[in-house]
Amino acid sequence: MRHKAGAKADADKIIKTNTKSHTKTKINDNVKSDGKVKINTNPAAGIRLNRFIAMHTGVSRRNADEIIKEGSVLINGKKNTNLAVSVKQGDEVVVQGKKIKYKDEPKVYIMLNKPQGYITAVKSEEGFKTVMELIRKETLKYKHIFPAGRLDFMSEGMLLLTNDGDFAYSLTHPKFCVIKTYIVEVKGELTPDLFNRIKKGVMLKETGLLKPDDVRIVRKNPSKFILSVDLSHGKNREIRRLMEFFNLKILMLRRVRIGGLYIGDLPSGDYRILNRKTAELALTN
Repeated sequence: MRHKAGAKADADKIIKTNTKSHTKTKINDNVKSDGKVKINTNPAAGIRLNRFIAMHTGVSRRNADEIIKEGSVLINGKKNTNLAVSVKQGDEVVVQGKKIKYKDEPKVYIMLNKPQGYITAVKSEEGFKTVMELIRKETLKYKHIFPAGRLDFMSEGMLLLTNDGDFAYSLTHPKFCVIKTYIVEVKGELTPDLFNRIKKGVMLKETGLLKPDDVRIVRKNPSKFILSVDLSHGKNREIRRLMEFFNLKILMLRRVRIGGLYIGDLPSGDYRILNRKTAELALTN
């Protein structure tokens, strides 16, 4: 496990280097493509139907889309199959015969240091441990908490959870270009040619272009190397697919930053409740 401890130390150095700058980050209230986004706090504006269903039932937004398309959702007594419709306070929503109330509960923002061996989901039908088990105390106090984004089973590090659908949408939708930083420890030798090819990215038939926003060398030796990788695209398993293309084995993959919010010294498996102002740092680049 020595390699993991060394990579963690390198990650901590990056965090300490950047922590001072993130505390000075200003919250920008404009909706722009550069990642500075506005959170909608007006209940009358409503939220997208699939997010409403996900927040109030625990299903994924993808499964919510399927439920909507199959005609199992009524809004104010009328069947709805429109994925783009929004639900606002006062609307009566029935999902698969069950009435769901629009609940305006207090918003909660949680930063979790996800360990390996947990899936990023509210529920698991396959029996895997989910990240919700790590914050069970908070899920009893606040209803409808869900992960805002994802980390795969063997990845670790910073994961945000919330019951604020608008915050989660602004954090995860590619159009807002929120940058995430990952520390990646890889087995093998990092030659100048290989480093340039990783920076250039690759085009895969099943995913399209996989190209990091930025790549920096943290440490390297003949047997392994550590990179700091910035992403804003949010493609599934993007770093792992990129490294697999070059026949490289990842030893450790850890997310240390989302936007202007850093994981700091939060121990693995622990979480921290954030106030809204701190949570919104994740929406700034």
